[in-house]
Amino acid sequence: MSSNKRRRDELIIRHKLYIRVAITLVLVTICIFATTYDMYADLSLDYVSVSDDNNNILPIPRMLNAEEIIQQSYMNTFGVLSIEKLCSIDVDSKTCYQALLLEATKENRTITVPWWLITLLRDVHIGFWNNLTIQEPPIDFCTIEKVATTQWRNVQRYLNENLEPSKSPMPVNLNATRLEERRKQAKHINRVVFLRDPLEKLLSGYINKCVTPWRRRVEGHCEPNNVFNGSDLTAQIETNRKQMFAAYVDALPLKWNLHFIPQSLYCDGLFRLIGSYDFVGYMDNNFYKSLSDLVDKLGRDNKLPDAIEKVFHLKDNLAKGIENVGTETQAKTHVMEYYTAASLRRALEYFAIDYLMLDLTIPSWVNDILDEETTLFPQR
Repeated sequence: MSSNKRRRDELIIRHKLYIRVAITLVLVTICIFATTYDMYADLSLDYVSVSDDNNNILPIPRMLNAEEIIQQSYMNTFGVLSIEKLCSIDVDSKTCYQALLLEATKENRTITVPWWLITLLRDVHIGFWNNLTIQEPPIDFCTIEKVATTQWRNVQRYLNENLEPSKSPMPVNLNATRLEERRKQAKHINRVVFLRDPLEKLLSGYINKCVTPWRRRVEGHCEPNNVFNGSDLTAQIETNRKQMFAAYVDALPLKWNLHFIPQSLYCDGLFRLIGSYDFVGYMDNNFYKSLSDLVDKLGRDNKLPDAIEKVFHLKDNLAKGIENVGTETQAKTHVMEYYTAASLRRALEYFAIDYLMLDLTIPSWVNDILDEETTLFPQR
């Protein structure tokens, strides 16, 4: 009896596993096909009227360029939801995102929004750990995943406790109620943030969190994990960089990981607060120049210059004329190895809010990749 019961239990567990895998496969298939259809039918195509030899007017498809995709995506997502109205400056970000989610899921909506926007609003959770408090010089620092977060926490540790920066990524003296307490101080609190190109940030996060199997398994940040961690769903495309990355770009909204959330949604909503920051730097080719500018602005009569030097080796890098290109992405050639025109267009849709609300510049290599599609849709 015990043997039969054990076999029966094993069969039940096996059947449950099969059902779970089957459901996941269906969801991923729907996701990939839906996003592909959505991309070409709604956001990436426009039509121009052309006369044929018989003077008949024919609609000819035209692929939208990067700027047009961004504008149209924003208008079809956050623009439709009236983000300025629902997320006024006196509303905290949690209430703001909940209100946007309720608006996006109304049954009587006349204009539907993309499914990935609904899951984004569902999953966005930017915690107190993204707000670093530095006592001297007085700084409230907004840190963003894949924008040198570990290094900035080491800067905070050194300035707050005068300790040598360690390899531990955990912050020191992180105060979740810092804003209210520090507003009462007479001394001005400087607000600082560093931003990064969203497309490079996405690829950097993917290479760091998804390419290496052991990191996927140990950290669990390549979500959804039941698709990309220990599953055979992607076995046939695992070794093809472009196909695997494209599959991830299509599937990531099933479960948004904090490393891939748009930067505009960080730190109580940068999309509405960026104008109040005292210093906005950029993790781009001129990153070390931005660090130097930060030291010049806030590093008088304090240890900020020492902390920046210890963590970023600023003087040596400036003297050598080194351009920062990112630890993972490295150079334009790596971008070309992973992005396709299709995955690039989808990513532009996801991060349209960053380009518009944070006034970020579209990289020049974007047009190089999008130009590959002219053979599919010749311009007339």
